[in-house]
Amino acid sequence: MNVRSLLRPYIVMPVVAVAALGIWWFGFRSSPSSTANAQSAPAGTEQLVAATVGPLNQTVSAQGTIAAAATDSLSFTSGGTVTAVNVKAGDTVTAGQVLATLDSTQLQANVTQAQANLAQAEAKLSDDQAAGASAAQIAADQTSVTTAQDSVTAAQQALAGATLTATIDGTVATVNLTVGQQLGSTGTGGVTATGTASGSGASSSSLGTGGGTAGTSGRTGAAATTGSATTAAGSSTATAQISVTSSGSFQVNLGVNSADISQIATGQSVNLTVSTSSSSSARGGFGGGGGAGGGGATGGGATGSAAAGTRQSTTGAAGATATGTVTSIGSVASATSGVPTVAVTVSFTADPSKFFVGGTVTAQIVTQQTGDVLQVPARAITTASDGTTTVLVSTDGSTTNTKQVTVVTGINSGGQIQITSGLAEGDQVVVRRGFGGGGGTGGGGTGAGGGTRGTPSSTTQAGGAGR
Repeated sequence: MNVRSLLRPYIVMPVVAVAALGIWWFGFRSSPSSTANAQSAPAGTEQLVAATVGPLNQTVSAQGTIAAAATDSLSFTSGGTVTAVNVKAGDTVTAGQVLATLDSTQLQANVTQAQANLAQAEAKLSDDQAAGASAAQIAADQTSVTTAQDSVTAAQQALAGATLTATIDGTVATVNLTVGQQLGSTGTGGVTATGTASGSGASSSSLGTGGGTAGTSGRTGAAATTGSATTAAGSSTATAQISVTSSGSFQVNLGVNSADISQIATGQSVNLTVSTSSSSSARGGFGGGGGAGGGGATGGGATGSAAAGTRQSTTGAAGATATGTVTSIGSVASATSGVPTVAVTVSFTADPSKFFVGGTVTAQIVTQQTGDVLQVPARAITTASDGTTTVLVSTDGSTTNTKQVTVVTGINSGGQIQITSGLAEGDQVVVRRGFGGGGGTGGGGTGAGGGTRGTPSSTTQAGGAGR
């Protein structure tokens, strides 16, 4: 038998064993470990963050749409011809300022006549009393005086109704009047021309269109604040002819998760941040011209008058901040969005050039205030399976040489966590930032990566949500 053939098994077996040992060794070294270092090694970074002392507030988050704290919707209560429109959308006005007027010549004449009738009735009552007239006559005279007094009051109110006056300080939101416009006695825009006019209110960029035909009087109404108008015969829908919103004074209605509502109380402070920046606008459109029966409401052809309405366009500043206060809390939950929420109203004042009606804000309702507490980033905390929490503290100002320190934690808010024992202000702790991809035994990132950062859990890094 060949000696080489006899030795072949003894040579091959050690080689196979060495190869197997090498595969096991390198496989073990590269496999995920339950230690914190292995969790963050692939793509994570480490940095030192000093423990600091400061307030750490617990909050409940919600979103809502900004509304004006007050809106003054004004319309003439008398009929007549519009003689002056003193403001345009976007103007700032003060309480008591005259915004628009009607021709008051006839209204003033009515007041004068009513006052003359009252004087005549009072004189007759006085004469009859002096002449010893019968009780029935005196009663009739007194009734005449009362009626005349009522007429004077009505005439004076009609005269006052020919002037639109702001009742609050604020900003003009919409103006749906033009000089020369004829208004009916109800102030809703009735006209005297014959013909039927039709049209549509303008959107933020277009005007109403329409054409009239012979028939009864009609006019499409002045624009609503949303930019749409309706068609009617003889009158328009009840729409404010001028509206004023409080300037710098706002409120926002939040939908707070019903699970968090027990933490909310009136008077709590709310931190508000503009989350979207957009513009809002409204323009009025009037009906087209009348047909053979006579002129319609406004216009003079197929396209409505460009001067019929005005538009306000304002833009808020994304990222702008303000502080408000919870002023009311609803009592019934609504599940229209699929999640039961309770309405919470927050009132606040802010720069009107940065906060605008219709904008969206993110609100952080402060439910618990700690005062000054020691705190570190939540990502610095490692939580073991038995609930023990630890941090790695640098011993030489680097992330290389560290020691593990057991700590006791308190509240967690905004990515920070309170440390009640185990650390001192200024201690530098290691904060690991891992990115999605491989999970490992600690929980790792989310899914298959996609740029999402996850924070480990269990015996590895615990803390904030993946980002």
